[in-house]
Amino acid sequence: MFRIFTSRLAIRLACALGAAIGMTGAVAARPLDEVVGSGILRIIAYLDNAPFSWDDNGAPKGIDVDIAKAIANEMGVKPEIILRMPGEKGDDDLRVNVWKGPLTGGGVGDLMMHVPIDREFAARNPEAVIGNPYFQERIALAIDSDRTGLNPTFDTFKGMKIGVQLGTVSDYFLMRFEDGALIDNIAHHVRAEDGAKEFKSKEIAALMGQRARIEALLHDIGVMPRIVEPVMDGIVRNQWIVGMAWKENSRDLGYHVQASLEKLKANGKLAEIFRSYGVTYIEPPIEDGVSNQ
Repeated sequence: MFRIFTSRLAIRLACALGAAIGMTGAVAARPLDEVVGSGILRIIAYLDNAPFSWDDNGAPKGIDVDIAKAIANEMGVKPEIILRMPGEKGDDDLRVNVWKGPLTGGGVGDLMMHVPIDREFAARNPEAVIGNPYFQERIALAIDSDRTGLNPTFDTFKGMKIGVQLGTVSDYFLMRFEDGALIDNIAHHVRAEDGAKEFKSKEIAALMGQRARIEALLHDIGVMPRIVEPVMDGIVRNQWIVGMAWKENSRDLGYHVQASLEKLKANGKLAEIFRSYGVTYIEPPIEDGVSNQ
């Protein structure tokens, strides 16, 4: 999962995640003709990666889930969405979900969502193809502009509280900023939802983390703050691209999915899906959206 700056999953993705579902004799990743012939596209998404994918009373929900359904619809097949927990590292996820399968059974998917687009990561995992970038994740701040001004720098928070989820990349950055200059101004929270509530109640002047996560959480509680991305010198990573993965012998499937994805971008459906969760759609830069197809 790719919650790099708001969760352990996010940190891992930023650093070069990967993974997969594979087949243990039950279900194998399939080329395009087999998928179309079966009438079903089997898609793997992360279990706890809101707003991109999560379990909602037994039903998969989230941005990635809706994108997967839209792609399946464009292909003329039905989506089968499977939610799985992330492994210890991204490479494990590709192995489990794309080309080999979990030891406990369950098989691999035809397609895996929310995979980091990274050349080194792709080179380490030749059994999987990584590509079809569909979103740029960023680290950002939701701010109370009446207190911070419209374009605050991190020096601004030396006199006020800034909230951040404990143990995330954003947290590490704030703790180290100017050798600890902000330590007394950091308001830690364990659950991202708690940070959103503290921002709404004005206990904190800003909330830092993964932009999509912050926007979605605040949207859910009726808050529409100003979002800013100040200079973050020294942060491990303040932006990254997410895409998909499929098995190496299913490249024709990847090309077909790419065509469906491009259609969703062109007709505005992709941006609409993000907007329905209160998230700003950020299209990946072309030069960074290179796949190993």
